[in-house]
Amino acid sequence: MFVEIVAAREELFAGCVLIGLFHLVGGLVKCLPTMTELFPDRLLAAIRAKGSPICVGIDPIIESMPDDLRPSDLIDTRACVDAIFEFTLAVLHLVKDHAPIVKFQSAYFEKYLWEGVEAYYSLIHEARELGLLVIGDIKRGDIGSTSAAYAEAHLRELTTDDEESATPDAITINPFCGLDSIEPFVKVAQEESKGLFVLVRTSNPGSAALQDQKLIDGRTYSEMLADQLRPLSESPALVGSSGFSSVGAVVGATQTHTMQSLRQRLPKSIFLLPGYGTQGATGEMTRAAFVNGQGAIVSASRSILYAFRDAKYTTKHGTNWQKCIGSAVLDMKADVAQFMK
Repeated sequence: MFVEIVAAREELFAGCVLIGLFHLVGGLVKCLPTMTELFPDRLLAAIRAKGSPICVGIDPIIESMPDDLRPSDLIDTRACVDAIFEFTLAVLHLVKDHAPIVKFQSAYFEKYLWEGVEAYYSLIHEARELGLLVIGDIKRGDIGSTSAAYAEAHLRELTTDDEESATPDAITINPFCGLDSIEPFVKVAQEESKGLFVLVRTSNPGSAALQDQKLIDGRTYSEMLADQLRPLSESPALVGSSGFSSVGAVVGATQTHTMQSLRQRLPKSIFLLPGYGTQGATGEMTRAAFVNGQGAIVSASRSILYAFRDAKYTTKHGTNWQKCIGSAVLDMKADVAQFMK
């Protein structure tokens, strides 16, 4: 009888050890990055699955939001953040079947301090849960350890028990301080299988004063930057099976005069093309950014988010802001999808 009791206790102990190991390993696996496929391959697969290379920009401007969501007291930070969260979540649900990726403009969240930043990371998690890839539009860039800290904050996958937050799949970065300033971002992006979009030629009207300036050799500043960026973008460790790199480029969709030149200089970089819609760009203006129907995503923010303030959609849908947004996404998808053929 004693032997049987001892055997039973040993069996029970062994079982407890196995259960403990199971939970320990499970916890460790939970903390490890699960995205082994490189970002460009994940993005191109998502584009094929959704049948459209569009990106919806999440720029939640409280004053422009639907009347039924906008808080009466715009000084009440908590109320504003709650409204932004509700509106953004609704937009994510409206676009998830058509847009492979969304772009969160962090400034509109940072404006509301820690509560806004918390909402930013939480909504990235919500987007991921809906099957969307996410770009964090942060435009960070600095020297040495500062860039390293930015990279950790915006690219490193969380290793805490917080299951309601996530970091983006890719971020925008500013190379003004020199290419050494983006090295920390590249390091973390490579370790986490994340992506980067480097500002090369932006869409704002004033950008020409600096970015189109001619150098002695005849190149523009943007072309020189693209030439310097190319060796990094073509590093074998950063190029996926698709042939495209984890190091992409931001090229304004409005900049048709230089898009072809930049594409030739950065053949493996995926182009993020902001400026569609409100800033005046059309799908046709982005044609030169595509390589055999691949390698570019066209981004629109206000023309999608606030389509319910456009007579084109209110005439058809009245005050139903959800239907206005849905129609705007479908129109953009149809306009841009032609370049996938």
